[in-house]
Amino acid sequence: MASQDAQAGLRVCNGSVDLVNVAIGYDTEEGLRTEGWWTITANACSQVLQEPLKAENYYLHVSDGFGEGRLGGDVTLCIRQEKFVLFDGDQCWQRGLIEADFFKIETEGAEDWTVLLSYD
Repeated sequence: MASQDAQAGLRVCNGSVDLVNVAIGYDTEEGLRTEGWWTITANACSQVLQEPLKAENYYLHVSDGFGEGRLGGDVTLCIRQEKFVLFDGDQCWQRGLIEADFFKIETEGAEDWTVLLSYD
């Protein structure tokens, strides 16, 4: 059982030939949380959340090494250029933050989920 818990969480795999930077968003008891960054090299994976998933939906923003968004999404949340943890995903500009498109990942209640990024 302990080994299953160690594997649980959110894993992002980069199936492209480019380095990507990843930010995530998800609901917590304190409200919507966004955090970043995880740098994932080509054909590699990163475990971005290390504990069993609790939310039904997670949100993912992917940018290239130059900070340009690589995958669109229909959810707008706040980010920063430097490493960050933020709460509340709205009023980005008023708070001195950057608006970014995130796409929704529906985990269907699973405690462990892997996302494969491929856009080449």
